Amino acid sequence: MRKNAAHTYTRLAQYTAALAVLSAAPQPAWAQDSGDFKRWAVSVNATRVLVSENAPDITLAGGHVPGSNVRIGDATTVTADIGYFVTPNIAGNLFLGVPPTAQIDGAGSLEPLGTVAKVNYGPIILSAQYHFNNLGKVHPYLGVGVGRIIFLNARDRALANFSIDDSWAPAAQVGVRYDLGAEWMLNADVRYVPFSTHATGSLGGAPVRTRLDIDPVLTSVGVTYRF
Repeated sequence: MRKNAAHTYTRLAQYTAALAVLSAAPQPAWAQDSGDFKRWAVSVNATRVLVSENAPDITLAGGHVPGSNVRIGDATTVTADIGYFVTPNIAGNLFLGVPPTAQIDGAGSLEPLGTVAKVNYGPIILSAQYHFNNLGKVHPYLGVGVGRIIFLNARDRALANFSIDDSWAPAAQVGVRYDLGAEWMLNADVRYVPFSTHATGSLGGAPVRTRLDIDPVLTSVGVTYRF
């Protein structure tokens, strides 16, 4: 999983370097004229959450469970983000969405348990973005920020008394918008939001505890309205 994380950061760094070169070109007249650019941007997206997970230390009654792990399914949901442009290039962005359901299944030696728990979850991400406005109708952008991963409505399955902690996470983003004219744009972006959390429960009356390392990649496509 951590190899996947390193690969993702490497790709983001490559995109950053390429876009930095592009940003050296002159800005178009609309971007230079403070009277022309619109400060607010609201996007509605369809978002696919691709999950890479690991539970490195599952304990049962205080003892390590050999060969144990969990598997968390991917999900699709509706998200929205609200951006405010301080300048034509620099914006703050708030991202949130409808919390999808995570089905947590036993893996490895825990696979016979099947589904151990279900929970709804969702990130709230606050980012700073840099938008490149020198490519005509195409507007690439980069973002970095921090997210709060919130878990809701935990439901027991094989585990009883299941509970999982909310968590903070760094967030990195690469995206592009395509100008449709007037106030409308198409939007596509990828966000990487790695985090760790702790989960507890009980199995046959014995306490269960684990750390969960989760590396979700959020891929979104949608429409943006500028005003």
